[in-house]
Amino acid sequence: MDHPMTARKTPVLRLLALALSAAPAAAAQDIALSDPARDAGAAAAAPAEVVMLRLRDGSIQWGGIVEHSPDDVTFRRIDTGGVVRLGWSFLDPRQEGELRLRFGYVDVEGEEVMMTAQLLVLVDGSEVVGEIVGHTDSEIIVKDHGGTHYVAKRLVRDTRDGLRVSALDLYTKEELYTRELVKIDAEDPAAHVELAGFCERILAFGRAREHYELARELDSDFMAAELPVILERVAIKAQQEEQLDFLAEVERLKRRKKYGEALTQLEAFDGLFPGSPLRVDRLKLADRVVKARDQHVRDEVRRRWYSSIDRFAGMAARDKGFEEVIAYVDEGMSEEIAERVSEHARTVWPEIDVDQVRQMWLERKPGRWKPASYGLGTWLLGEEAALKGGPETQQEEPKSEQDQRRADLEEKIARFLRNQEMAKSARKSQEDQEDVEEFWATLSYAARKSWIVAYYAENSGDVQVRPQPELQNCPECGGTGTREIVYSGSARTGGGQSGLRLVACETCKGIGRLRKIRYR
Repeated sequence: MDHPMTARKTPVLRLLALALSAAPAAAAQDIALSDPARDAGAAAAAPAEVVMLRLRDGSIQWGGIVEHSPDDVTFRRIDTGGVVRLGWSFLDPRQEGELRLRFGYVDVEGEEVMMTAQLLVLVDGSEVVGEIVGHTDSEIIVKDHGGTHYVAKRLVRDTRDGLRVSALDLYTKEELYTRELVKIDAEDPAAHVELAGFCERILAFGRAREHYELARELDSDFMAAELPVILERVAIKAQQEEQLDFLAEVERLKRRKKYGEALTQLEAFDGLFPGSPLRVDRLKLADRVVKARDQHVRDEVRRRWYSSIDRFAGMAARDKGFEEVIAYVDEGMSEEIAERVSEHARTVWPEIDVDQVRQMWLERKPGRWKPASYGLGTWLLGEEAALKGGPETQQEEPKSEQDQRRADLEEKIARFLRNQEMAKSARKSQEDQEDVEEFWATLSYAARKSWIVAYYAENSGDVQVRPQPELQNCPECGGTGTREIVYSGSARTGGGQSGLRLVACETCKGIGRLRKIRYR
């Protein structure tokens, strides 16, 4: 069992070590961290055996354990009679594990029997984990803890092999026990001890006790010193088997991502088993369920936010004109994404709200940079926005926190004004007065979608954008923004000078660059 050492505990351990090495009993008071009456009674009791107690700081003391509980152990030093009650986490981790196991305070996350299973991903996104035991023409036969299930092949999108899961996720304790029982030599005491150990690992402690006793009956000299201690320990576990089964089922619910159901079950544990010695294990399991739920939701928020960007950008590209797109990204797209992601999160965590989802998104671990390009529609941004961040327009980064806040405010104001004037500026940049909406309609669906994603990334504030964009030369003008045409003069006016003339590039509208950004 892992009990992380905190900075706060270090000085406490030193004080405890000093307390354990206190003056002789005649001149010293008994050390009591709480409940003096209880510790006085413990001091009067003689320890059943002398043990060497090892603390986390490396110090040792000789004495006896006179009392124990799920929360702590009461220790009396053999030479002075001084008594102290220590929380389990103050002991050396290895000795703590040995003592808790011996006294029956069992952690349900012990050494589990693991098996290989298959994962079936269904077309609706749900998953089925189990052992594939057969096929029919139209169905896959899957075995799990609940029995045998038939899954229609047409509903399966993908299958994956080699998934390691707890054996109890696939079979009941009795099924696993029966599979192992037929393999052993019934006259070999060592085989019975090995099977009993297997039964302990699958939490079948009643069966484990049977086979330890059979081993002793077959050969009274076999493990003569160990078996009485083992049987005493297993007898305690057998008394707790119902509670362990309960916690194991909650653990299975956690692995199947049914966090709400798992927490509901744990709330009922204290009422079903009052005064249970497994209360500490129940609290630890509740903490693991909450952490697993939190991490699962965080992973889902990150994944679904990115997919929602593509989804809503695609919907806008299909249905909206240019000016509608600008208004939608500025005013509604971010909110729709957050609400859609929240809806999915609530299937796992019903109480979560949009603000919590946004916070999880802000705290995400950014992955790889994702590309988005304005393509041939770069000129719709206007020249200043199209070239922003390029080598010609980079500005010195703000040096102080106040400068950064001022720069952020100026950027927000500039963004607002730019968004209000963008459509108008785009029209003015067209020497041939080409209609912006007509041009937007000529772009392919993929080009419009990529344009919207890039604009959302740079203007929503929801994602991190790489500071320097990729400004590629226009394929028509090579980055000059102009093209040369041959002018032959005016026949109507009776002449006019002919020759080569420069005109704005019709593809990039004189800007010369196609803007591509990366975000995450």
